[in-house]
Amino acid sequence: MHSYLIKGICSILLLFFFSAHSQKNKKDTGYTFFGIIPNTVDAQLYRQLKNSPDVTTRLKLIEKIAQIHLQAGNTDSITYYGDLLKTTALKENITNKPLYLSIANHIIGHGKLKNGLYDGAMRHFIEGITNSPIPEMQTMHYKHQLGLGIVYLEQKKYELALPIFESCIAESKNKEIIILAGKFLGDIYFYKNNSEKAKSYYFSVLDDLPDTPNKISIEVRLKLGRIELFSDRTIKAMEYFMPAKEQAQENHFYDLYIEAVYQIGRVYYKLEDYDSAEMILNSAYVNAVQWNRLELQKRLIEMLKSLYATRGNYKNAYALMTQYVDISNRITTKQNKKIVKELEVKYQTLQKEKEILSLKEERLLKESELERQRTIKKAFLIGFLAVLLPVVGLLFMYFQKLKTQIALNKSQEEVNTQKVYGLMKDQELNLIKATMEGQDKERQRLARELHDSVGGNLASIKLQLSNSDKTDDQEASIIKQVDETYNQVRDFSHNLIPKKFQKNPITSLIKEYINNVINGSGQQISFHPYPKNQINQISPTLTEELFKIIQELLTNCLKHAKAKNIDIYLNHHDDSIQLLFEDDGVGFESGKAVDGIGFKNIKTRLSTLSGNMFIDSVIQRGTVINIEVPVA
Repeated sequence: MHSYLIKGICSILLLFFFSAHSQKNKKDTGYTFFGIIPNTVDAQLYRQLKNSPDVTTRLKLIEKIAQIHLQAGNTDSITYYGDLLKTTALKENITNKPLYLSIANHIIGHGKLKNGLYDGAMRHFIEGITNSPIPEMQTMHYKHQLGLGIVYLEQKKYELALPIFESCIAESKNKEIIILAGKFLGDIYFYKNNSEKAKSYYFSVLDDLPDTPNKISIEVRLKLGRIELFSDRTIKAMEYFMPAKEQAQENHFYDLYIEAVYQIGRVYYKLEDYDSAEMILNSAYVNAVQWNRLELQKRLIEMLKSLYATRGNYKNAYALMTQYVDISNRITTKQNKKIVKELEVKYQTLQKEKEILSLKEERLLKESELERQRTIKKAFLIGFLAVLLPVVGLLFMYFQKLKTQIALNKSQEEVNTQKVYGLMKDQELNLIKATMEGQDKERQRLARELHDSVGGNLASIKLQLSNSDKTDDQEASIIKQVDETYNQVRDFSHNLIPKKFQKNPITSLIKEYINNVINGSGQQISFHPYPKNQINQISPTLTEELFKIIQELLTNCLKHAKAKNIDIYLNHHDDSIQLLFEDDGVGFESGKAVDGIGFKNIKTRLSTLSGNMFIDSVIQRGTVINIEVPVA
């Protein structure tokens, strides 16, 4: 009761805080809190671009417009003007072509990055590193290095991102790049849940930045707010999020504006003020769709799905998961993994070559010193050999003895292994024999029942039917015997289905099984049936098959996925049962994966049920499995 009172007070304070900031925002800027439409580029620039007299002016204007969109976070416009800059530079004969190509790759890479297209972003940053040598384009070289580090950071490859950012700080002479590298080092420790180290980097970055609002300072304050929110200090978190939202809006940083709104929605969700959270998150989702921010759409859908599931609105939660799968497919379709992998290998090869050159220089410096020491070592070596030879002889004798002992031990171990293997085989044969005897007894019992009861009834019915002179009483008797025979056959078929699937509803069986798994594994597993009454009315045969499919999915997930959270949705919709299985594990490349025994068993069962299965999985991004089975 005490915790609910505290959350209520916090919610009231935050609503007052939110209302005051919203009124100020509306008065100063003319915008309402949500639904801002980006309009960051002066129309005069577009007119100048259209009427530009020469290619140099045109390139400068394209770059200027692209940089404005990059600051605002308008992903489609960033990619469009980046591509336009690259195409124009390639087509025209200009002296500073390499510089414009490098700038274009930097712009396009960040456009891809903001849309979650990490493979495409990596391709452009690596191409920029390769084509921007340090002597001629030091600043652009390290900007591409930073971009590549951000891609690894977003992919959670922290061991690859860390040395890149440290290298930028140690080797770059550009203050902006050093500050950005420090900020991203803070991000690494933020994502690794080392809050204190992350905060030390963030406050150091804020100390090095001017007091006027800029994109880096707003990003840092959003991260500091998230640290406070993680520690349940919601008022302190809002003191970071609200100014960040307003500064992002005033300076036309629309990507950070959506991020701030998303974090504010998370605050209300954490306080269980679901109505406010739903309004804020839906508004942010509308902006993300308008501005084609695919990766942010996925995050907002996940948050809204959790909100609807918490409120028991599983129908909307399932509908959002369908959108989630669609967006994941769109992101996957836009990746060009083969080219990116080749470029990544090329980049890593260049890095290795750079290390080799450095080692060669060190070797040349040390070679003269080694030559001087070599003469001294020869004298010591002759004396050492005079002492070493007798020791080697003794060691050789000891080694021979040890080798003989090892061979004897190995021989004894093989004998013991054979004995254990023989005992295991005997036990396995006894188990198989007992199973076959049980099956034979069951077959004999069913054969006796069919012969004695069903067979006897059918023989009697046949004799009576062969008598052409039947009275009404005889016909009634025949009908009665046919009915008894039918009931006997039905009883046999029901006895073949395990009793637990006949007597218990499927939701109870699944919940009981999940509780057993949770007690044994420690994973967070949730099960959401909707609507529960209709699901519990499906046939025992379908109940048994669905139960076994869920068993297979959970077994595979526990063995391979390394997931912390697993969600299972079971919905009865129209004339079909829809099973949605989601985990946040390591994932896999669904196009390259080979089906194991578990997936083969599931596909065999679905083939019998006329069902189908769709798998969406990305490495380090978890797995979503969607199964649909018609209800007869």
